[in-house]
Amino acid sequence: MSPELLDPDRFGMPVSEENRPTKLSDCYALGMVIYEVGACVGRFVVLCSWTGMPQVLCGHRPYVEIESDILVINAITEGDRPKKPDGATRLGLNDELWRIIELCWLEDRNARPGIEDIFSCLNDATAFWYMRDY
Repeated sequence: MSPELLDPDRFGMPVSEENRPTKLSDCYALGMVIYEVGACVGRFVVLCSWTGMPQVLCGHRPYVEIESDILVINAITEGDRPKKPDGATRLGLNDELWRIIELCWLEDRNARPGIEDIFSCLNDATAFWYMRDY
């Protein structure tokens, strides 16, 4: 969750939007999803036992090194974000894609990019994925 959803008062959320996801908080969440999926492109794909659908498992879940949910919430509200993984380019997180992720994670929700901008950048940043040898 975005910092403003975790601590609405601290991040100036209007009372009418408290505890309700917005396009801006969704942008933050999308950055986390891009991080998680990008970090595992080509790693492990298995079938989920109850749906039969493919599921990506990568071991690069955001904040995996923090054992307590409360400490994760504290890290997010204090501005700590996941670090770029070792071998990030090999994992699919090139510099351009990492920059998109960082923009999605900006503390100032109004400075986060719009979804059209994110998708445009994603098209450019992930084009090389199709040409990689796994």
